[in-house]
Amino acid sequence: MAEKDVITKNLNEFLEIAGFSFKEKKYNVAVTLYYKSLVELCDLELLNKLGKLGANHTDRFNNLKSISPELYKIASKLFRFYRDSYNKEISFTIAKIVRDEVKKCLKIYLKK
Repeated sequence: MAEKDVITKNLNEFLEIAGFSFKEKKYNVAVTLYYKSLVELCDLELLNKLGKLGANHTDRFNNLKSISPELYKIASKLFRFYRDSYNKEISFTIAKIVRDEVKKCLKIYLKK
């Protein structure tokens, strides 16, 4: 399977389970998976514009900052919620913010 196809498959899988988790009030899991969806979207943007992926979050953010500043701004803003989802209780409000921001990005960058 081509790299772009794998990224798209992962993005859709993460979104599906994130939506289910959100509905089930599993907000930590929802935030983690919504953010992973956003990372996949960032990787698609990098692949489309640079022909390569970020090796890690730092590399990804550095590359994204120059080629897609708006997507970078959202990804970097939401990164703290993603980190918080590992060891803090995520509220409905935070989960909704993350969900809505990711959906907004998908509409803009994937025209969904």
